[in-house]
Amino acid sequence: MNNWQKIRSGVMLVVSFVTCPCHLPLTLPLVLVLLAGTPAAVWMTQNVGWVYGGITVLFLLSLALGLRWFTQRTIL
Repeated sequence: MNNWQKIRSGVMLVVSFVTCPCHLPLTLPLVLVLLAGTPAAVWMTQNVGWVYGGITVLFLLSLALGLRWFTQRTIL
């Protein structure tokens, strides 16, 4: 496994950890505090269901890619 594969798989696994649906009740209020006063925060508070759904899809995709890239062997 070369360095590029290690970096990209690590980044995707960190993204999947942060966007995990079990962490979302903690991270969503923090994101809303950081975005306070912006149209993005207004939209997120009015469409919390869509935010949870989108974050769950992002979690599944990043976890799948991170694990795939982590277990992939390089052919030289």
